[in-house]
Amino acid sequence: MMLEKIIENFILNFKKYLYAVLGLISGILLVEYGLLKTIFILLLAIIGFKLGDRDFQEKLKKQILNRLKD
Repeated sequence: MMLEKIIENFILNFKKYLYAVLGLISGILLVEYGLLKTIFILLLAIIGFKLGDRDFQEKLKKQILNRLKD
């Protein structure tokens, strides 16, 4: 019964927990490495996230093939 309530609470408040973890990671990065290095790390993470997206990969392949044909 208690585990069900914990799981239900986690599901209902998933964004809160996600942003809390992201805030914690960002805070640790800022303290440990400074602002510019943290921005660089986050930028690389965003680029990696985008490149890992299948839709983005397909669009990128189509653009490359279209430019090679021209």
